[in-house]
Amino acid sequence: MRLLFKSVNLDTIKHYMDLWNLTSQKSSDYSSGVLLCWERALGYQFAFEEDEDLVWIRGKSPFEHYLAPVGSWDHGDWGDIIRARFGLEAEFQLVPEALLDIWRGQFPDALEVTENRASWEYLHMVDDLAELAGKNYVRKRNRINQFVKQNPYSYLPITEDNIPEIIKFQREWCESYRIFNDSGSIERESDGIIRNILGNWTLLPQMMGGAIEVYGRIVAYTIAEVVGTEILMIHFEKASLEYNAAYQVINHEFLTHQGRGFKIVNREEDMADPGLRDAKMSYHPMGFVKKYTVKVRL
Repeated sequence: MRLLFKSVNLDTIKHYMDLWNLTSQKSSDYSSGVLLCWERALGYQFAFEEDEDLVWIRGKSPFEHYLAPVGSWDHGDWGDIIRARFGLEAEFQLVPEALLDIWRGQFPDALEVTENRASWEYLHMVDDLAELAGKNYVRKRNRINQFVKQNPYSYLPITEDNIPEIIKFQREWCESYRIFNDSGSIERESDGIIRNILGNWTLLPQMMGGAIEVYGRIVAYTIAEVVGTEILMIHFEKASLEYNAAYQVINHEFLTHQGRGFKIVNREEDMADPGLRDAKMSYHPMGFVKKYTVKVRL
């Protein structure tokens, strides 16, 4: 069976989200914000199968690769489905644990599974990070309180009116990162944020975000995606290194002002960066969305 792929864009993402809503375990890698941001850099494409309530995702860069299928996972013949589309061998990246469990139940001997710890997404209760109560968060509270005392700041939701300032800050942040780091992936992400997310803000009702302003200048912002009625996924969080604790402040302020109606916040992966992993673990996650590389030999 030949899969017919289409580009990821505003039109196809609307259709895609109908199928993503059927998926029993939501991973940020499969969210509209992430797919739109990285569609050019990774060459993402969709192949829709209406009869099966599935969509297949292919990336064309830096090499051809496939993500897990999205949609209804309630199929009793996954071996036949994969064989008809990919032949006797296939490989899928970033397979969520819930789908892997289904495949293990149907054809365990055909699977070669590699744990991808760098891609695990960190889950937290919104109230925990909004309140930062208890001894586990003493250092976070102290850093935030110090910022509050030293800086006359204000919090503002992202709207069409302040997007030009958010874009300006994103470009400045990317430039500052370029000075100290290998910035290839950061520049590609920045292009996707500016062009596809902020550039289409009013057309993406599932997106929400906020920013911190000091003396009329943006010093941090965050962009999240609403998933159902209970989950927020934090896709992009940037803060100026000129302001101590700005990352902690924007995380806390966003969830306090705009996250209270939600139960769980997904703060995404650490990409195997030791410093980022330590920072994410310091917020004491309640759990993870675990993902794997899966080779299928039928």
